[in-house]
Amino acid sequence: MDIFQKVGDCYTKFNLAHTSKSTANMKAADRFFKKIVLTSQESRSLDNASFRGGSLVHLIVQEVLTKKITLDEALFSPDVQRLVDSYTPFNEKDSIKFQFIYRFAKPQAQNHLDNIKEVEDIYGKQKWVAEEQKTLWTPPVQTYWLMYIDLVSKKVLGDFKNKFGTVSNKPLKQDPKKKKKEKVTNNRIGDWVYTHQRIEQRPYFSDVMQVSLYKKAVKVPPFLSYATATERKLFTEHNCDELKEENLTKALNVLKIYEIAWQKKLEAADGDVKKLAWLCVPDFSDIKKKGWGWDNVPDEFIERFKSYYV
Repeated sequence: MDIFQKVGDCYTKFNLAHTSKSTANMKAADRFFKKIVLTSQESRSLDNASFRGGSLVHLIVQEVLTKKITLDEALFSPDVQRLVDSYTPFNEKDSIKFQFIYRFAKPQAQNHLDNIKEVEDIYGKQKWVAEEQKTLWTPPVQTYWLMYIDLVSKKVLGDFKNKFGTVSNKPLKQDPKKKKKEKVTNNRIGDWVYTHQRIEQRPYFSDVMQVSLYKKAVKVPPFLSYATATERKLFTEHNCDELKEENLTKALNVLKIYEIAWQKKLEAADGDVKKLAWLCVPDFSDIKKKGWGWDNVPDEFIERFKSYYV
């Protein structure tokens, strides 16, 4: 039986019910902003093309594997279309990027499906369940981990990782002598060009931490499926040292350290939001530059955040 079956006071004093891998991985200031300053609804509203695109490709692959439908059928399923139609981009570049992601969703999903074929070559044909919810207590963390696992069977579990391209503004060039414009390609929408990215040959440590948590909860070996529209890479315990048992244990311990560091801040603040704010001072230059992670945040939210410090 777990030592902690009740969320610790340090969390409940701030109305925090649970944690997750993505939450524990946040910088303290970002976590304070998204989990304390904003409401849960406001935090969920901070969408962007990459986040929505990741959900899109995940859903397409999951529909094929769990509903036994074709990739073309999944692309035009009601759930997929709702996900596409409901997206509201926050600027022109974000809109264009999402259009490109949707344009290349089929080959990217196919690359994940090809990775799944490799998984089934190792473990046999599987009956897959998508987005299975699990919780886990890992003392001395005084709350529970909440997770939704991309794909689970009785023998193996997996997580999909999508790497999307970059979008840049490059107007078509015209040779004044030839009076002929540059050739239009599938990687272009108007003046915008999409450049596919390469996949790393080792998994990101944050992803290893994520599946280490899943492995602890489900007790079956994990895999990581990386895909772009042009490349794919499958990581399993058979070809990746990071996914071996002893290294997953080490990764989970690091994840617990990240969460305990936040827990210590909560304990020190003792329910006082102002005290917690000063334990989580942000880099205001990042906010001012409106870089990635801040470019989709409304000014109203930013001013509310700043009010805790000035």
